Amino acid sequence: MNSYTTFSQIYDSVMDNYDYDRVFQWLESLVPEKKKLEILEMAMGTGRLTEKLTKIGKVTGFDYSGDMLALAEERLRGVGVSLFQMDLRTFDLNRNYDCILCLCDGMNYLESEEDLLQSFLNVKKHLKDGGRFIFDMNTHARFLDYGDFTEMREEDDFTLIWENHYDPPVNEYCITMFIRNKDGRYDRYREIHEERAFSRADVEFLLKEAGLNLIEAFDGYTDRKANDETERICYLVENV
Repeated sequence: MNSYTTFSQIYDSVMDNYDYDRVFQWLESLVPEKKKLEILEMAMGTGRLTEKLTKIGKVTGFDYSGDMLALAEERLRGVGVSLFQMDLRTFDLNRNYDCILCLCDGMNYLESEEDLLQSFLNVKKHLKDGGRFIFDMNTHARFLDYGDFTEMREEDDFTLIWENHYDPPVNEYCITMFIRNKDGRYDRYREIHEERAFSRADVEFLLKEAGLNLIEAFDGYTDRKANDETERICYLVENV
């Protein structure tokens, strides 16, 4: 599993094109209608979506990266969210939830079908009967569209060089960062992250193996059904 360390410091700035408001509105249309939902957010990052989720329920969140969690804790201080440092494959919270979420391609960081199945089995264990599991995954089509490229981004406090390489099924991001320190100088950091493309057929087979029922696979955060060209599949799953 990859762990965000230095990249966590600039993550929100780099992800400024991810529309959290739109994603939250889409989620609201899919979650069970209930006065106070018990929600678990997996791979929650810096807590930007978590903050919105508190409007519809009591939220518990976890992430693999301690650096990301530190930023989430600062953002969510005083709003009653329980935070944990845990792994998608082995998390154990000893309680059940109405809704479990894993968005912004967190599941793509799992390294094998065995890891994905183990995560699904853990979801099954933590989900109430009739509860919903909603997650998204970048697809082979997206990584193929990315291909090999190098991109540079300059901001007031940092410069980022993003080198992308796709060797199916693994997409590698090599991120070189120059971040301004307190003295006004720039420190250099480098991180490598890998995401894996899982076929839709394999994902659906593993969900079934875990005892979870697929309701629908959407084309991104829309009500359109996923197709062969879909770059982000959003899965709506129920525990039966």
